[in-house]
Amino acid sequence: MTDAAAVAVLGTGPLAGRLRNRIMHSPLPIEIVDKASPGDVTVHEVSAPPGSYLGVATADRPGEVFLDDDAALDYVVALVEHFATSGATSVTVRRSLENEWRSVGSGRLRHKRLRRFRPDDYTWIGVPAIDDDVFDGEAVLRTDDDEIVARVRIAGALDPLDGRYHWAGTAFGDEVRRWKDDRTTTVSVSVGGNGAVDGRLAEITPSGAVRLVGVGEPPYPLEDLAV
Repeated sequence: MTDAAAVAVLGTGPLAGRLRNRIMHSPLPIEIVDKASPGDVTVHEVSAPPGSYLGVATADRPGEVFLDDDAALDYVVALVEHFATSGATSVTVRRSLENEWRSVGSGRLRHKRLRRFRPDDYTWIGVPAIDDDVFDGEAVLRTDDDEIVARVRIAGALDPLDGRYHWAGTAFGDEVRRWKDDRTTTVSVSVGGNGAVDGRLAEITPSGAVRLVGVGEPPYPLEDLAV
């Protein structure tokens, strides 16, 4: 699984077992390893250091996640899956958010925030894009039995760790949101006269749009770059 993101799950208890099972059944290419290497994420089946955000992550330990109760399992799975699709080489919670959490965090607020993973709460550490260009325009999105035209805003970067191009952005419009609400995940995306490529509808953004991600050739043309 050389093209898969790697996650080390450290622990022998039932929570670590359930997390491994969820990762193994994920449609995303995620490899479970016994020991993390640079570019991997580590999930510890232990309590997080005091003051950590949601009891899950601390900015003092980038690339590490903590899982010690069932309430955080879905959240940690979503974090791992986002890491796998983002092209990041590490991840850390935003320190300003963690500092705020230490002041206002409570059990009730933790339960509420754990119900929806927010990628913007984290810094996704990776590599700079090949250039600063961002595609912003109309694209055709297709499923097995439906097709829509939607505005998308996408950029990407070549990851030197896996040698693949990772692209991500946002798809806008009520129809895209309807697909996501109906649990549509896999789509094909085409721009102009270019061939369709596979993409994935990830999470709903705070603005109500839908995050669109993919690995490999993007739907927009790349100049002087083989992917």
